[in-house]
Amino acid sequence: MPKLEPKLIQKELEKQKVRPVYFLFGTERMKARELTRKIQRATLQDVEVNDFNLEKFDGSEAGIERILDSAQSGSMTGGTKFIVVRNSEEFKNLDALALYLESLPGTEPSAPGAFSTVIVFLSKSFDGRKKASKVLSDLAAVVPCEEVKEHEREAWIEFLAKRRGIELGDAERLSLRGLDPWSLDIVDQELSKLELVGDDASLRADSLRAGVSAYAQDEFIDAIFMRDEKRALRVVHHFSTDLEVQLPFLGLLAWNLRQMKAFLLEQETRTPALERRNPMLQQKLERWRKSWNRHTIQELEHSLFEVDFSLKNTRLSPSGLWTGMIFGLDP
Repeated sequence: MPKLEPKLIQKELEKQKVRPVYFLFGTERMKARELTRKIQRATLQDVEVNDFNLEKFDGSEAGIERILDSAQSGSMTGGTKFIVVRNSEEFKNLDALALYLESLPGTEPSAPGAFSTVIVFLSKSFDGRKKASKVLSDLAAVVPCEEVKEHEREAWIEFLAKRRGIELGDAERLSLRGLDPWSLDIVDQELSKLELVGDDASLRADSLRAGVSAYAQDEFIDAIFMRDEKRALRVVHHFSTDLEVQLPFLGLLAWNLRQMKAFLLEQETRTPALERRNPMLQQKLERWRKSWNRHTIQELEHSLFEVDFSLKNTRLSPSGLWTGMIFGLDP
């Protein structure tokens, strides 16, 4: 079975048909989130969500065997269990998943009651060269959630605007189409600002001209601490030429670095945190920690110091300083 387009899966879901395993991959995270919500709604129907029929796993924390054990146990209260697995690219071996698929009595789209469990795997990528990947392609719904093509942007912008109850002017549509970097998450973030300022034309115009560099900075921080060199390189140029932006941003990076150092020490010594962390920060640190140890975090600290010193004391190209730090992420 070839890779399946999201539209085909949506049509199946509209007919109340689900599959036992979905593997959603690609860079457009909102597409994957929207499709996951629809699969969950079709699977659980009107049943109230609880700890017995909905489970969430992180592939960087839970092994594939543990997830499949949960899938095979079904829901303790009867009905179909729904499982979501984030960061599935962390699984080095999908042979166990291939065996699980082959053990199922059927994998064709069916009414939700036909399956004891429905699993959605969310991944950045899908390597079709592996033997297990062929089984997934044949028996699971492997669905690419890739970046929106240029000619499809306006339809998505209208969809997201309508969902927020916003009427867009021609200039606003043009501005949203031309955002760089461009993703559904960025567009929705910009629309949320329009929703907040209301009908004031001048405020709407100003709000669309601000914020993309802030988004790029957030993406850059996450990419740095995930040691994702390619993602960091995609966004670094959006803020690396403005010195007034870079120096405060260095302070934010340094703050995240201190949090990461403290978290690593807590994990190493098995001691509790000195103070309660924001839950969102805690989740980020848990995601990031697998990429770092005491030695590599010190190297990053040294790289940040060099960028800070060079920005304040030399005439070197700021872009070159930042990209040099990114290339230093290699193990």
